Amino acid sequence: MNFAERYGEIGDGFIHVHHLREISSVGAEYVVDPVEDLRPLCPNCHAMAHRRKPALSVSELRSLLGK
Repeated sequence: MNFAERYGEIGDGFIHVHHLREISSVGAEYVVDPVEDLRPLCPNCHAMAHRRKPALSVSELRSLLGK
C-alpha cells in the first residue's frame, strides 16, 4: 500500500521498521545497526510478525504470503 496515495502528505514516506533482534532480548548497551538489525515492513506484516513469540522472520512472512 502506498500511504501517500491513501492518506496524502501525512502518509508520505511512512513505513514500520521491524527489529530482527527483539528489543526485549538485548541490553540497554546494545547499539542498533540499521542495516543489519532493521527491516521495513508494512504495518499489517509487522503486526502479523509479532503474533508469535519469537516473532516470525521476514522470510516466514513472505512464505505466508506466497512470495
